[in-house]
Amino acid sequence: MNMDKYSTGADPLDIPLEQFDAPLFKRLLWYVSQDPARFHMPGHKGVGYPPEILAAFSENMLTMDVTETRGMDNLHSPAGCIKQAQDLASRAFGADRTFFLTNGTTAGIHAMLMTTCKEGQKVIIPRDAHLSVIGGGVLAGLVPVFVYPDIDPEWGIGVGVRPEAYEQALREHPDARACLITRPNYYGIAGDLAPLAEICHERNIPLLVDEAHGPHICFHEDLPTPALEYGADMVVHSTHKTLGSFTGSSMLHIQGPRIHPDRVQRMLAILQSTSPSYLLMASIDIAATIMRLRGRELMERALKLSDRARSRLQGEPGVRVLYRPGMDRLRLTVSLIQLGLAGYDLKNLLIDEYNVRVELADLENIVAFITYADSEERVDLLVNAILRIAEGARGRGGDRGEMSAAPGSPSGNGTRPARRKPGTQAEFARSLFAPAERALLPRQATLAAHELVGVADGVGRVCAEVVAPYPPGIPLLYPGEIIDSLHLEIIDDALSLGAVFRGLSPGPDGQLTVTVVKGAGVK
Repeated sequence: MNMDKYSTGADPLDIPLEQFDAPLFKRLLWYVSQDPARFHMPGHKGVGYPPEILAAFSENMLTMDVTETRGMDNLHSPAGCIKQAQDLASRAFGADRTFFLTNGTTAGIHAMLMTTCKEGQKVIIPRDAHLSVIGGGVLAGLVPVFVYPDIDPEWGIGVGVRPEAYEQALREHPDARACLITRPNYYGIAGDLAPLAEICHERNIPLLVDEAHGPHICFHEDLPTPALEYGADMVVHSTHKTLGSFTGSSMLHIQGPRIHPDRVQRMLAILQSTSPSYLLMASIDIAATIMRLRGRELMERALKLSDRARSRLQGEPGVRVLYRPGMDRLRLTVSLIQLGLAGYDLKNLLIDEYNVRVELADLENIVAFITYADSEERVDLLVNAILRIAEGARGRGGDRGEMSAAPGSPSGNGTRPARRKPGTQAEFARSLFAPAERALLPRQATLAAHELVGVADGVGRVCAEVVAPYPPGIPLLYPGEIIDSLHLEIIDDALSLGAVFRGLSPGPDGQLTVTVVKGAGVK
């Protein structure tokens, strides 16, 4: 066949950018063009690579996008370069063995649960766990036993579950096969793990730690003690959150005799793609190497930047800055609620007026991530913007004293906290951490026949999927729980201030809908 007649003489890939209708790609170009001050994940902030490494990676990105061809090793049975990279990472982070994750920390959490528990077994988990924990429970067919966090009454945030709550839960459920804890949380709160590790290991059950927000903490003595140092059996790190790997890349660390590496490898082979991204794996390798070579120095710099920001903000009228002993000081939590600005308001003002983007907003607070990749100039942009917004609010006579957090906090003894109508962040947190009654196990509800109903019509029905404000991704409702009227109040309250929920979607008439189990509950 003569192909000349089909040839135009031009390279068919010579497509001008203005003709390239790729919405996501173009939106990324737009985002880059804005050059925002980034105080959200990923931790590299777009600049956190050594210049030579960045140049080599950028220039060869397409050619580095390979598969498991000869000489390139295999993630699911590593024996060459991937194994070497994982071994170096395990030494850097203090683990017996480290596994690279290209399906995010979610895959690591699922693997922890599927490694340590079998179908029908119980696992002790905090009510403020990330939604991926329940996803792992659904996959493994587990029975969750909830323990409840204390709440800081001033800030309205969870500050961890007391070891006594886990101990009580284990006495009531001696057949539980593992305990899971989140540490540090989104706000950088990180308690002492030693008592919980002792409680678990006295019973010869593994301690699983979701340390997604703490891959950096082992590299400086002024940061919280890492979970592996406490003897945790399995730990997951979102390497992309505060270090330099690409979004979606994470690590799973194990140590001790209670975890069998071969079983972990088998679970990960089920949970992860059979064609893992070598670019993601290479970015983990780079991030771990940077920390191995310069970790303490980089954390020292980041701590100085964060402490300087905190000191500039503290004492300003109407400006509150979170500090608790032992917390991760690289998390900067700020509130202008006393000046009449909700957390969502402050987040939007920072974007719209100052081109500054933070990681998280809640009803009253914002959270900014400061990492090794930040500069004094960029941190000053954040601080100056907050100070100017506060000054403007004071000039308008902003006052939200009536919205200050209510006193008291729920019990940390494993009992359900009292549920209250939301209004302040503290009240919202109490409601968020106090679930409805369970009608079905999460796996049963997830796999059951389901239907969409208007949120208002969901009262009395059994929820079929996670409903969670995101971020941070802490579920208001788990699959199998009964929706009640207070859930609607919480949703309305949060949506009115700018929250975004997973598990709620607009219906044909534009009204929000929720997925419920078909035929279950009271219509």
